[in-house]
Amino acid sequence: MKIRTLLYIFVLKCIVFCDGVTAKELLFCYEDKNAAPLFLGVDKAIPIDQPDASVEVLSLLDKAIDGVEIKFVRKPWRRCLSDLEFNRVNAVIASYRKGRENVAVYPVDQQGKLQDDYAVSEFSSCLIGRYKFHKEWETREVFQNKAFTIAIPNGYGLNSALKEEPFFIHNTFSKSKAFELLDKGVVQASVDLCQVDGLKVSSYPYEGNNVKPIYPPYETSHGYLVFSKKFYEENNTLSWEMWQWLSKFESAPVYIKYLQTLRACLSFEVEFAADCLVFR
Repeated sequence: MKIRTLLYIFVLKCIVFCDGVTAKELLFCYEDKNAAPLFLGVDKAIPIDQPDASVEVLSLLDKAIDGVEIKFVRKPWRRCLSDLEFNRVNAVIASYRKGRENVAVYPVDQQGKLQDDYAVSEFSSCLIGRYKFHKEWETREVFQNKAFTIAIPNGYGLNSALKEEPFFIHNTFSKSKAFELLDKGVVQASVDLCQVDGLKVSSYPYEGNNVKPIYPPYETSHGYLVFSKKFYEENNTLSWEMWQWLSKFESAPVYIKYLQTLRACLSFEVEFAADCLVFR
């Protein structure tokens, strides 16, 4: 009886010990600038009480899967990608760019096709403007170059679908400033997130001026949880377990919640918006 008791204690301790050491640490890197609604805040601190949207999703993944322990670090975006390439971090959330598969592992099928069902998020962007801009946009082929003035926040840029369009680009320091210029009629258009997983949304804070998005979106992008080559090679089964969990998780409500907070923030004066976006 005594031997059985000792054996039971030994096995129990072994289970506890094994559980403690088998959880694989995953170091996740994300941008240290606002990239709302994915990430908020503008420094290297990791919010605890109110995490960013993507951090909240990954924290839920961390709790759901016993085999992984996710730790977070914030760095400039190019540094995150560089650290992923050289295995200093294990994962980032990134859209697909040609050549990026050389340093990161995406969820693909046996033919190498991206599996969008395993993406963390699906965001679509639209041009926004008043009714007059909508009508003129429909007949833009009759206009000369630089027919429209558009406010674009620094770092956004225009994708290939819009680069050849007749825009005079007015760069702004922030998204809120771009919206302010559109509201005051200084510019004719801007860009806004208009769909999350196919659900129509908006972060434009001003009401009563008839600013609407132009559908269909000019761009739809997916954010994938991508792993470093080394992490994936050493943790192939675990990597797919995380992707499969993400494929079943409804992330849209999380991102929409943060988008609503962002919209409320942008309703304040520009000087207060930055403070509002930093969750502490």
